[in-house]
Formats: sequence, structure tokens, C-alpha cells
Amino acid sequence: MPFAAVSDPGPFLEHVGPVLADGDVLGLRIEPRHLNASGMAQGGLLATLVDFALGRAIRSSAGEARRAATVSLTTDFLGAANEGDFVEARTEVERLGGTLAFADCSLTVDGREVVRGRAVFAVLDRDG
Repeated sequence: MPFAAVSDPGPFLEHVGPVLADGDVLGLRIEPRHLNASGMAQGGLLATLVDFALGRAIRSSAGEARRAATVSLTTDFLGAANEGDFVEARTEVERLGGTLAFADCSLTVDGREVVRGRAVFAVLDRDG
């Protein structure tokens, strides 16, 4: 299955994206508008991709009747992503409890890890 645009990214990710998906893997092509003054992908952009990927994975694991809100997000920047790079986000939900979920994310470019993220999310009822 090839990468295709995520159908429900929300207004902010529509502004940043397009964010693409191939199954559970998300991707984003780094464009000139994503660069910082040093010519590399802005760290906030990469942290946004981590947060979105983790939230999407947790919502998928929790079910349609639930939503997820970020409680804590840690990002370790291990390398640079440059203009033209395709950044892939892979997630792993480690634990999904009744009210909290714990998950990890790795952003890679051509198999090279550039960001590692870890988060805690509140798992909430859709109507609450």
C-alpha cells in the first residue's frame, strides 16, 4: 500500500502537511517552508509529527469512542532532516490503561533515526 494523504489531520496538520500514511507508518516530505535559519527541518515541526503520530496510534488502539490528549511529550533530537528528506514516523503503544497511555515514536530518514519521542496521553471518552 503506497503512502496517501491522511484524511483527518485537523486544521494545524493541514497547514503543516500534507502528512501521509502507509498503514501505521506516517510520513512527511521536508519542504523549504519547514526549515529553520540553519537550513534544517525545524525541531518544532518534527516534535509536531511525533505528537500527531503518537496520538493517532493511541486513538487507534483505544477505539473510536475514545480520544487522546497529550499529557507529557519528550523528544530527543538525534540528527538533522533536510529539505527534500522524507521523514517516516513509526510508533509503538507500550501500555494502554483506562485513563493513561504510554507510547514511543521514532522518526527516520532513509533508516537513520533523527528523533526519538516518548509520550503519556490521557485517554478520554469521546463525549467527555
